[in-house]
Amino acid sequence: MNGVLSDLGERKIIQLVRAQYGYGWPDDDAAYIDIGKEYLLITTDSISQSAHMPKGARWESVGYFFAALNLSDIAAMGGKPEYLITAFTLPRKMRIDDLKRLEVGMKRCLEKYGVKLFGGDTKEGMEINLTGVAIGTVAKKNILRRDGVRKGDVVCVTGSLGKNGAGYYMWKKTGLRRWAELLLDIEPRIDEGVLIAKSGATAAIDLSDGLFSAILQLSKINRCGFEIDYPKVPIHYAAKSAGISTGVNVEDIALNFGGDYELLFTIQKSKLNHLLSEAKKNGIRVSVIGKVAGRKCMLVKDGKKVGIRKAGYEHFR
Repeated sequence: MNGVLSDLGERKIIQLVRAQYGYGWPDDDAAYIDIGKEYLLITTDSISQSAHMPKGARWESVGYFFAALNLSDIAAMGGKPEYLITAFTLPRKMRIDDLKRLEVGMKRCLEKYGVKLFGGDTKEGMEINLTGVAIGTVAKKNILRRDGVRKGDVVCVTGSLGKNGAGYYMWKKTGLRRWAELLLDIEPRIDEGVLIAKSGATAAIDLSDGLFSAILQLSKINRCGFEIDYPKVPIHYAAKSAGISTGVNVEDIALNFGGDYELLFTIQKSKLNHLLSEAKKNGIRVSVIGKVAGRKCMLVKDGKKVGIRKAGYEHFR
């Protein structure tokens, strides 16, 4: 095949890899292996200095971000992360103190969520690349996959959207550390994922690549449409402020940029009130933002339905 990877984008690259093996695997946030009463969840993620580490951000923040994004995939499956294995590629001129500070941030995240670092590997390279393998478990009856969406389900999201996008656009404009830090400021929604799973959610996905991307992915996997009610989407105040300051459309910052690592999920109407009640008891923010409907993905805004065509963030694009 002629061309370069940027001609394909991340998702078509995955399809290409699958084609080489002659078999597929589930389109989920983590792989799952039957170990009796539970599934063992295994996932991997990586970040590079040029693509994920904004200049000016503290190394502690980079370390926390790296650990958190690996744990997020376990959360999206309704599971509890237990171990993290890492593989670091580091330049020989990297400062020792910088590596120590990166590990401080990692350790803070792992200890917060009761996860143990379980070894790994280090290699020398031209730039910093950090790869993690997160391992966790989930009860079989509670596993959250992407392919369980049902006709008539409502669509919900945890937290608020656009904070990290705001950090990126403001950092690009000003170069200030505070915005670089905001871009990296994420939490794995582990307690949220467990609650969502126990409450009977039908499907879930984390919002690493943005709301629009997640909706389009779920639509393709489940062969269904969605209607997202824009006024109901919980947009972070920083996204609104950044939109005014930078001139970037708030919709793009909050719904298309990604990097929030919140959980998008679907659930039957009959189970919604119980979920919302339990979420409120546990101090978890959940917003109902739409429904499963029709065959197309639509954004309802100002009384009009507009097709969702923007695909969110995608590597290699």
